[in-house]
Amino acid sequence: MGNKNSNLKNLKHTRSSSLVKKIPEFGKIESEQEIQEKLLDYHLRTDFSSIDILHAYHFLRGYIFQSKFSSPIEDKLIEGCKVLDIGCGPGTWLLELSCKYENTDFFGIDIKSVFPQQIKPNNLEFIKADVTNGLPFNDNEFDFTHAELMSLMFTPNQWDFVLSELIRVTKPGGYIEIADRCCGHVGRGPIFRKLIDAVWASFSKRDIDVKLINNLDSIFELHPNIGKVHRIEKNFIIGPNGGKVGLIYQDIVISHLNSEIAGKVISEEIGIFNEEYKDMVEELVEEFKRTSAESVHVRFWTQKQLSKE
Repeated sequence: MGNKNSNLKNLKHTRSSSLVKKIPEFGKIESEQEIQEKLLDYHLRTDFSSIDILHAYHFLRGYIFQSKFSSPIEDKLIEGCKVLDIGCGPGTWLLELSCKYENTDFFGIDIKSVFPQQIKPNNLEFIKADVTNGLPFNDNEFDFTHAELMSLMFTPNQWDFVLSELIRVTKPGGYIEIADRCCGHVGRGPIFRKLIDAVWASFSKRDIDVKLINNLDSIFELHPNIGKVHRIEKNFIIGPNGGKVGLIYQDIVISHLNSEIAGKVISEEIGIFNEEYKDMVEELVEEFKRTSAESVHVRFWTQKQLSKE
């Protein structure tokens, strides 16, 4: 079984590990530039284990919302249209949709080349580019533009620009959708709160507003040529008290916290030794059994207004 447009037949022996670059260990970093590149990899989640986490997280979000998108665009996808995903990462969302909707052309943009270079359907193209420098497309080019898990990548000023770019490249009557998780402390125990506060502090040092996503619909509506911004929220409990979904998300959280890069950044932010940090992560698993830490995921979708003539 497989998509008739896929290149898998000729490339089935290609190892997926050749498609991503293994990042160096912290101990081997020598220059300030290398340090900043390493931290960029942390914030962009581009090491091998993080890419696996992103794949798992993609399917979990699809299960939570019972769909891969909320915009009313499916009829156009079936008929054939043009779709853009910014910050596409390893391309999981695009790979799934491009196989399902063979008549539609899909494009993915990311600052890091962690997406497949060869093993992909023919109706899917990946482009390495920094969206904060502007999208390399003409005005009114896409029927559907999409961004997911990008709230911690942009400063508020960059968000204004990115939103304007998404609007610019979307056709009048086309749809724009942004999905992410909200920032909050509901039900969190002291260990989880301390770890998450350290994560947020590391982003704040880069002028990232970690709470911006909570009110993105209001920010979005300030832009011209935008209709009503629809907001859909889904929440669940992290850990065994949240059932199967909660346990899966707990595994995702713990896997990320146990990564070498996360451990380095977070332990330094808290001001503790690495071994103490590892003990905290182990204790967090037990804390999840006693608490009802809530995770809230949100989707915003809107339609670009038709041109007035």
